[in-house]
Amino acid sequence: MVRPISLFLLVMLLVASRGTFSSAWPNWIGLLLCLAVVPCLSVLGTRFSHKYKITPLLATFAILLSWSASIFLFYWATIPKTYFTKYFILDEFIVLLPALLWLGVLWFVTSPTKDRYAWVLHRFRLDVLLLFIPVSLFVTLSDSISFFGLHEDFQVVELIGFLILMACAPFFITRILSAKPMKNYELQCSIEEVGFRAGVRRSRIFVWNTHNRIMNALAIGVLFQPKTIVLTDKLIASLTKEELLSVTAHEFGHHKYWHIPFLLLTAITSMVWLDKAYAVLHLDVGHNSSFITQLICIIFAILVVSRQFEEQADAYAAVDNSRVLGDTKISEEGAQSMASALGAIAITQNIDIFRNDPMHGSIASRQHKLRTLVGCSFTEIPVNKKVFWTKTILCLSLLLGFLL
Repeated sequence: MVRPISLFLLVMLLVASRGTFSSAWPNWIGLLLCLAVVPCLSVLGTRFSHKYKITPLLATFAILLSWSASIFLFYWATIPKTYFTKYFILDEFIVLLPALLWLGVLWFVTSPTKDRYAWVLHRFRLDVLLLFIPVSLFVTLSDSISFFGLHEDFQVVELIGFLILMACAPFFITRILSAKPMKNYELQCSIEEVGFRAGVRRSRIFVWNTHNRIMNALAIGVLFQPKTIVLTDKLIASLTKEELLSVTAHEFGHHKYWHIPFLLLTAITSMVWLDKAYAVLHLDVGHNSSFITQLICIIFAILVVSRQFEEQADAYAAVDNSRVLGDTKISEEGAQSMASALGAIAITQNIDIFRNDPMHGSIASRQHKLRTLVGCSFTEIPVNKKVFWTKTILCLSLLLGFLL
């Protein structure tokens, strides 16, 4: 679950660390404007401007863009990279610090709950820590490899570290989100039964307290790890039991068809072939434009594959619902239960059903695809064949990439 804010911060930080933005001495007037004046006015505008009131979303844009300008136009990164470059990732953290401080102030001022500190902590967990803790650990590993002179075994050690990080993912994700094991024993048993039908024998069910603000569900766990399902408090409170079990069937569908490992495989395959393309075209991978292009291509590949995986998980939810009802084909009731859950999420979260989400598509299109499956045999679902060939092409592409 990657949030736009965390992805923006990460991309800008990576681009800054690879470029020449820290080579010139900073412009102090520009830094004062970007790191203090613009963010402060943006936050104040959300509270005290009545005629031209700034929304929290616009204030967030202003803070992020002014922080980016401080790096790319006024050389903010020069200071931490001059005095703290000897310390692991400390210079990157200091570069990031002004944006984090102002975002924290904005979240405190615009908190929708009475417990403002709890809300700020919730937003930091969701929008910053969820992505930056694993990335920081991986960067620290890479710096350690360089520090101890393990250049010859760099790729092997980095791969081992990445696998260890993925193995620990369920642990740090649930800790960062402050997700707790489900205490409703009856509901937990019902969800575990959904997992059994999906072939998941060992599952863990967690509840994520979002202060009743977010309706979401996550599937966590790669290969040999216990398959984990995380449900938010608002999702559990807002859906009927049948709708909630449909959502959990969708998440177990991700585990059943190994979607998470194949998304990682998509990223790795994209990196391998982009490196080869850059070598053929004699392009410098370390250059900012090449790096940004590579990152965009990888994200695009993940989005394309993710759309298919989401459609397959929806189809599996319809299959599971129909099986429970004793049908041998996808029934109207089986498909409707998942479609109804999607509709309830849209209504409760005030989401336009025609809004096109990059990874999932629109709710309206997902509901339409579910309705088209009615009467379809469990073994003849079109998206299953499509995903099978997608996985096959990914595996062959990766193998060919290594052989060449």
